[in-house]
Amino acid sequence: MAKKNKKIESGTIIRIKLNFDLGYTFAKVVNMCDFSEIDLSTTLHYIIYPYNYIEKKENIFNYIKFIESKPLTGPLFVIDILYAIKNSKYQIVGTSLLRNYEQNIPDFRGFSSDVFAIHKYEKDATSWNYFEKGRPFKRISANYDQVKHLEGNAALSHNHIEKRLSMEVLNRKKLKIEDFYDMQDWINLKLYYNMHYTVPFNEVPNHIKGKAILW
Repeated sequence: MAKKNKKIESGTIIRIKLNFDLGYTFAKVVNMCDFSEIDLSTTLHYIIYPYNYIEKKENIFNYIKFIESKPLTGPLFVIDILYAIKNSKYQIVGTSLLRNYEQNIPDFRGFSSDVFAIHKYEKDATSWNYFEKGRPFKRISANYDQVKHLEGNAALSHNHIEKRLSMEVLNRKKLKIEDFYDMQDWINLKLYYNMHYTVPFNEVPNHIKGKAILW
């Protein structure tokens, strides 16, 4: 008998531990297969929408505070979300309805660079692009102003998600990222520049959240 694939329902709320004792933040999981017009089941199809609701203690979760909180970042791909939940790296704390924009398949930003280097960052970008409908096979050329409010197209592991969200929290607190992270580490730099070149999601109007601006 074939083993049935496990599935996380869209609207599942997960708890994510932040770095440096910043506390715990919470995110909605979206299975893009639930909303896509094309089959995404053989690609990465789980994204999270983190919220700027933070608790200092692990076992506290207030549903009302969560649903009334502002977004922390836009949608982020998580490579190993099933592993993270199974091994209690992330904990399921409840479920919630999705906001309208969370039910759309978001566009994701990419870039190209002429810089000769092993690791390239948004600061090195010489051109910008995005992909739509959850499929990264067709890149659509754009300028930065069309995609600056989109999240990057990189899929992150659960521990890199924790770093990315922690950097966001530190940045909102007006604290220097380099006082907390080794900025010689290319992963840290990648996450930092991704944040630095992205318009804060809570400042993006709902009607263009997750959508490239078409001119």
